[in-house]
Amino acid sequence: MNKLLFCLVFYLFLNLIATSKAVSQDLQHYYNSAKAAYGNKDYKEFYKNIVEANNLHPYHQVILYQLGIAAAHVDRSEEALSALRKAIYIDASFDLNIEDFEPIRNTAEFKSLLNLQQELQKVEIQSDTAFTIKDNGSHIESITIDESNNAFYFASIHKKKIMKRDKNGKLTDFTKSGEFGLSAVFDLQIDKENNILWACASPMPEMEGYDSTLHSAVFKFNLKNGALLGKYKTQETTISVFGDLTINNEGQVFISDGKTNTIFIVDEASMSLQPYFTSEEFWNIQGITFSSDDRYLFIADYIKGPYQLDTSNRKLIQLEIDIKDSLKGIDGLLYFNNSLIAIQNGVIPNRVTQYTLDLSLTKIQKASIIDRKHPAFGEPTMGCLNKDQLYYVANSSWGAYDENFQLETDKIHDLVILSTLLK
Repeated sequence: MNKLLFCLVFYLFLNLIATSKAVSQDLQHYYNSAKAAYGNKDYKEFYKNIVEANNLHPYHQVILYQLGIAAAHVDRSEEALSALRKAIYIDASFDLNIEDFEPIRNTAEFKSLLNLQQELQKVEIQSDTAFTIKDNGSHIESITIDESNNAFYFASIHKKKIMKRDKNGKLTDFTKSGEFGLSAVFDLQIDKENNILWACASPMPEMEGYDSTLHSAVFKFNLKNGALLGKYKTQETTISVFGDLTINNEGQVFISDGKTNTIFIVDEASMSLQPYFTSEEFWNIQGITFSSDDRYLFIADYIKGPYQLDTSNRKLIQLEIDIKDSLKGIDGLLYFNNSLIAIQNGVIPNRVTQYTLDLSLTKIQKASIIDRKHPAFGEPTMGCLNKDQLYYVANSSWGAYDENFQLETDKIHDLVILSTLLK
């Protein structure tokens, strides 16, 4: 078995998930015990401990894969195949040719699993390149469009600024680097009725001149001249990562904080951010988007999948799923015509998927791949809509940093914006 599956991947993940310290310690204990038992070829003990790890964290693809191995060794073929199927839907690159699977290799179900793996690795391309930008290390995370003049705006993580591309392709700085106290800019949204550009930013080690004392904040700009109209922070000092924001039809701004798993709203009266909703259900919230009538706020939990929040009573439900696809790893999330457009960079291969909802908007009935394993992909992140046209960042530069969070120039590639007409 690849040692990375027992070491690097898992420990990296422990640093990312928002579980309690006690749960993380228990998870690490059972995981380490499983690792030791596997090394000693004590497969019963291996199975016992990996089951406990899976009980604590049933969403982790590496644990699921190892559960498949353990179950195969202790003559639990049905459980092994079930765990492996779940793992493959999340990460289709897992090695199914290892000796551990000999007890189940000749079954029809395992052969079906191999076929599924091949299917999930197929390239699917619906999008074309809308345009590219020569990247000098800006590290663009998201884009938005001004529909009135077809100008695009870009959120820069590394350079701590906002950039603009006009309809003729001319690129300029909408803000200077670090201006107004900007840190790493994650997301942008335009309030076209009021000519306002909203931005959310958080200090990150990947940004130029990293300063951990900076506060996460939301910024309000005059779209026409770039003037700062407002800057909003939480009233309490919290370590936040404002990864996404969205605007309802009344111009109210909502922000997702993936660190505290809280949805904040901009309170213009107090010039601050106020908590709107949080839940112990959440592990790591990312993209947020409203239904067309604002009744529902859809929230992408990077680990567990999408939720629906009823804004009339703040009742939260996890969307039901009538499909077998994994909804893990959703970063960008957009609502379109009774469907959710999900940019999934937490699955392998990365993909962009249109998930069709039922009429009640509580159940996912169908998954349609827009792009999977697109040749332009680095790490696809976030996008925007212009009527029924989707634009999104195909290759954000998170993988271009060394262990000291310094950009490696040979890993910087021109930014690619992909686009397709949605159905």
